Amino acid sequence: MCKPLFPLLIAVITLTAAYGQKREEPLETRIDLLVENQLPSIAPGSVVLIAKRGEIIYRKAFGKTNQLLNVPMQPEMLFRIGAITQQFTAVAVLQLVEQGRIHLQDSIQQYIKDFPVKDHTITIEHLLSQTSGIRSFYEFSNPAKEKPVYKPAELVEYFRDEPLEFKPGTKFNYSVSNYCLLGYIIEQVTGMSYADYIQQQILDKASLTNTHYIDPEKIVPNKAGPYSRFNKRLQNAVLEDVTTLYAAGGLLSNADDLFKWHQALYAGTLLKQDALYKAFTPYILADGATSTYGYGWYLKALKDSWTIESSGSTDGYQCDMLYVPEEDLFIATMFNCYEQDMDWEVLTNDIARAVIGKPSENLNLTEDELQKYVGVYEYDKENQIVINMEYGELFVRATNPDAHLPRAKLYLETREKLYIKEAPLKLVIYKQDERTKLVTYKNRRKDLEWIKVR
Repeated sequence: MCKPLFPLLIAVITLTAAYGQKREEPLETRIDLLVENQLPSIAPGSVVLIAKRGEIIYRKAFGKTNQLLNVPMQPEMLFRIGAITQQFTAVAVLQLVEQGRIHLQDSIQQYIKDFPVKDHTITIEHLLSQTSGIRSFYEFSNPAKEKPVYKPAELVEYFRDEPLEFKPGTKFNYSVSNYCLLGYIIEQVTGMSYADYIQQQILDKASLTNTHYIDPEKIVPNKAGPYSRFNKRLQNAVLEDVTTLYAAGGLLSNADDLFKWHQALYAGTLLKQDALYKAFTPYILADGATSTYGYGWYLKALKDSWTIESSGSTDGYQCDMLYVPEEDLFIATMFNCYEQDMDWEVLTNDIARAVIGKPSENLNLTEDELQKYVGVYEYDKENQIVINMEYGELFVRATNPDAHLPRAKLYLETREKLYIKEAPLKLVIYKQDERTKLVTYKNRRKDLEWIKVR
């Protein structure tokens, strides 16, 4: 069976052009230009914060928080942070593990007594590492259980009877159901609501005064206006009810607090360092393969630098956090628009490259030269990679949905090496015995070999 080429890429991707520079300019100017050039395709407004070695070196707002009233975005504004909430949920669970109130290898039925026993044991660690096999409740409809507003137990009941998609621990598959279950387990263990536990044991302890569990009945000052973009048309966003976001996406915050959160983690304010290290360690699957996810964080690479990342995408907002440990570089980008492309993550990576001195480089080849890469590359009959050219640019996709590689823009590092920006995925194309071969590399390790068939 073909292994997934890039299991983290679960939405259709269109990438913006690589950033290049002809002369050295001040870093601030380069970041300004990156954001100003790319923001129009992402959102009406944005906030960008960059810190290096514990000091903020860049903090700016761009664009508008309200287009109709022409209100400019401000650096302190708050955004729904979507799946970045899962970092907070993971830390809450690890706090309870440190206290001996939860164990990573406990089955979920120890805490949710009426959760159906599946064919295989599902552990707390399977939920944390997104390897449980439990389907995301966004991927199916259960009309009999649908409600306008959910209590946590009702949300769990919505998806509890769904069959597993795979044996727990054998595959990574992002599912919001996993972190909703963790939120409910936190409630069962502590006797507190998820919102109260997060407030008292995390937000208060880390002095995160601008981070809150969403309360639709409260007016939140300084909240950025939400938008969505569908079919290239910008419109006011209709926000999802917080009771379905819950422990998988129910927080709002600002860039300043996300940096303070990052500092609190590394200072040991919330967890011991060995627990944090485990959260930042790729989960090892049952077959010995390495996932690109720990507990609540993705573990990727930027050029040759290891990165710890998390992003959140929800109605009206998209946010990204990236940390490069060897550079002690932290970046938070926040946007007041939901869009199906991944241009917002590309921008974060381009900013990181500019700061660490590894800007994107792309060879300028003619269309005739690029045409030589175009074709279908086959691993087996069920698994093919397709490279095509549109308007002088190369794009790649996998034909097998299980590979989780939708359409992505390709860049050339050399004439033989190609890559996509968000993923630690490289392609090497070469001639051998009069046949064209393609080799995929994930996280700098050789993955699979493919033969060009047409």
